Amino acid sequence: MMRFDFFKITNYRNVIDSGWIDVSQITAFVGQNEAGKSNLFEALHCLNPIVPGAKYNLDEDWPVDHWEGRKDGRGKVVANAQFALNADEIQSLWNYAAVDAAGEREPFVLPQSCNIVVWRGYGYQTRFKVHDFPEGTIDEDRAIEWAKANVPKFVYIHDYEMSGAQVELDDLQKRLVRAGDRHELSNEDQTILIILELANIDLDDFVEKGTTSEGRTNRSYDKRSASRYLTKQFGDLWQQKDVRFEIEIDGPTLNIFAEDDAIGMPVRLHRRSTGFRWYVSFAWKFTHATKGEYANCVLLLEEPGIHLHFSGQQDLLRVFERLSARNTIMYTTHLASMVDPANPERVRIVESRDHHLAITKGIVSAQRAPMAVIEQSLGLTGDQSGLLGNRQVMIVEGGDDAVILHKLSGLLKAEGKDALSESIYLWPAHGAQKTPMYAGFAIGQKWDAGVLLDTDEAGNAAKKKIDELYVSKLAEASGLKFRTLMLGKAAGSKKVDFAIEDLMGDDFYRECVNATFGLAIKPEDLPVDGSTMITKRVEVVLKERHGHVELDKRRVMGEMLRRFDSWKKTSDLPRGAAVSAGKLFKAINEAFALAT
Repeated sequence: MMRFDFFKITNYRNVIDSGWIDVSQITAFVGQNEAGKSNLFEALHCLNPIVPGAKYNLDEDWPVDHWEGRKDGRGKVVANAQFALNADEIQSLWNYAAVDAAGEREPFVLPQSCNIVVWRGYGYQTRFKVHDFPEGTIDEDRAIEWAKANVPKFVYIHDYEMSGAQVELDDLQKRLVRAGDRHELSNEDQTILIILELANIDLDDFVEKGTTSEGRTNRSYDKRSASRYLTKQFGDLWQQKDVRFEIEIDGPTLNIFAEDDAIGMPVRLHRRSTGFRWYVSFAWKFTHATKGEYANCVLLLEEPGIHLHFSGQQDLLRVFERLSARNTIMYTTHLASMVDPANPERVRIVESRDHHLAITKGIVSAQRAPMAVIEQSLGLTGDQSGLLGNRQVMIVEGGDDAVILHKLSGLLKAEGKDALSESIYLWPAHGAQKTPMYAGFAIGQKWDAGVLLDTDEAGNAAKKKIDELYVSKLAEASGLKFRTLMLGKAAGSKKVDFAIEDLMGDDFYRECVNATFGLAIKPEDLPVDGSTMITKRVEVVLKERHGHVELDKRRVMGEMLRRFDSWKKTSDLPRGAAVSAGKLFKAINEAFALAT
């Protein structure tokens, strides 16, 4: 799909000039209430709305603290955006808008890149401009026609409330007639109309059918077909469990029932949880907006998941990942659980400066409210952030790494050998892929910090992201030193892959695996490639010889920690572990220029 690169909002409520905001396939806008997140999305939505009719109102939307400029506001630009075309889209545009020469198109090499700029101001419709084709090679009017038809539409969803209560269709019909415009109806009424449209049910026709016995019979087929369609569309978005919807109509009264295997019988929608009804509302509104295609949209979501349990929020983030293959997802949040630590590059901090919106890319803000969200997502509680700011901080991949390193350091220190400096605090992340967010936070806070990564594919990927996002841009610019250590090299190993378990040696880990699973794996059973980390070599044997789907590292770690408790001196350690650990601690201390 066409890539949404960046946008800018100006002259709109508390947004004087947002500056250019670059966009990821999924972008989270984190900020406090009244900072301007809603204003940002409302202004952007009007640029190319999927439902026609949205527009800017100079009398309501012009910034109140610049009110003297309102009289000259007509034509002032509110929203700018740029989209980048892929190779297929460039070809499609060329096929549609190319200029013919003497009845035949001249040989022409298509540009490698092409951008479409879109903008709209007060009192005007949206305008489009195609860039990067040489002058005279395409018909500009045809190019604009193509752009209007193909630039992604904006879907703005901000009201999710849905009671699920029964609806009197004849009364709804009357309210719609009185309102004249469905946008003047309550959110509840609009949602019911969406459901009816999704089900291909015309409200007037449906009410009319209810007045005769033959009509009611025909209507029963309509509602069965509608129920199947709603069930399918909901299942495409929500995959926690199978849910079946059933529309029931008794006279003019419409009820929606939901049934899943856990309940075993239909239950009226209003009896289901608020979080479930939220998901139903979101799913059907997005289905309606995209006509069930779920594609080629910029989806703007206000505080999604606020009514969901933590597991439901994680499911929603996974839904975003799936939808982002064919859509751009942008959402606002003040929930730590809706910030994905594995992708800090997706975060934009929304601040209020002098009562106007300001955007900061990344995960560091001078303001307390957005930082509270980021800190909570990183597991920082109370005044721990302030505590760590006065320490040397080494980020490690997980809690297991911290436990193992502290145990080894204690044994070595007791015997006067190289151990981890007491000035260094080990801060566990939740896996290699999430360490960049921890690193970005530490660099942004100007902590004296570093990160220790496994020498493997995930660790190398994390190192690359940390270097590109933070070290090369933030740390070096401020003169701050941030250390990135790879575990294998720091421990003096020549293995290509090296994880925390490799510190104890292959034989120790193999013995723990045998004790955990009741096996008798021998050294000669392991793959001969000694460059691979022990966990991967053991997993091959478990899969190929013992029918395991994967290596359950948590169970093996439990056995390892049980054995740790019996170690009282370095001579109790597996052979070579003390030497490898000593080299590692020395490398960490030297990186921080600290003595043991």
